[in-house]
Amino acid sequence: MERDLIKISEMAGMHGISRQTLILYDRKGLLKPAYVNGSGYRFYSADQIPRLRLICLLKEMGVTLAKIEGFLDAPSSSGMLSLIDERKCAAEQKIEELELQVEELTQLSGIYEHMDAKLADAGLPHIEWLPRRRAAFAPYPDAEMDERKLHLSLMHAWDQVLDAGLLPSKGFGSLLQTTALRGDAPLQGAGSIVLLPRNDVAEELETIELPEGIYVTLYTSSMPYDPKPAGKLLAWMEKHRFVPDRQVVSCCLLDAVMRPEGQDADFCRLEIRIADGV
Repeated sequence: MERDLIKISEMAGMHGISRQTLILYDRKGLLKPAYVNGSGYRFYSADQIPRLRLICLLKEMGVTLAKIEGFLDAPSSSGMLSLIDERKCAAEQKIEELELQVEELTQLSGIYEHMDAKLADAGLPHIEWLPRRRAAFAPYPDAEMDERKLHLSLMHAWDQVLDAGLLPSKGFGSLLQTTALRGDAPLQGAGSIVLLPRNDVAEELETIELPEGIYVTLYTSSMPYDPKPAGKLLAWMEKHRFVPDRQVVSCCLLDAVMRPEGQDADFCRLEIRIADGV
């Protein structure tokens, strides 16, 4: 009898699966051997090949064993179409998720690429166009800021973004107010920001807008809450007759984890928009 049957190793080999997989299918009732000899060795008949072929096909398509078992209990073309449509929807959703992940990774890489050039460019103002952005905002707890308070403030904004189902892949930093920087309370109205990966999401999330426009930018080694570098950049703008907008953005590029050797402050990029009509 065994001469007319297919050994388990042969059955597994012709379908590109392991013996252990066939044993699993037996235990789950998906494909029982046609014959088991006295030594417990499994054998299969040739007419079981189509069933196993279909099981392997559906498994490769991502259909769960439970759904395959349910389908094989009453196989039909309509049932097959239902499985296919379900997997197509799941695959399309996965593609959307992966495309979003690629977008987020691209945003994150933009922060760190060409870092040697950015470090070498520190202290030199530039003028460039920046797109419209939105950010979650968390005000500083008080006017006497330090690194510990900065971390806590940032996490308030960071958690807002996470709670909205977003990833903080576009960067973070601080927002200072131009008028406050010129007065006796330079951190009045200041706080931590986390840039949103997209501008058209999370309507329930309260955000601030960083408008598009021409900005004066400056790389600097300083803490995001330090008003002195921003004050110096404002003075440079006034010297060159640029009228600053209301906000100063300090985007943190290298924080405490990745500061350049010998530096005791973050590496940031200051951004001050030139006011409209100027």
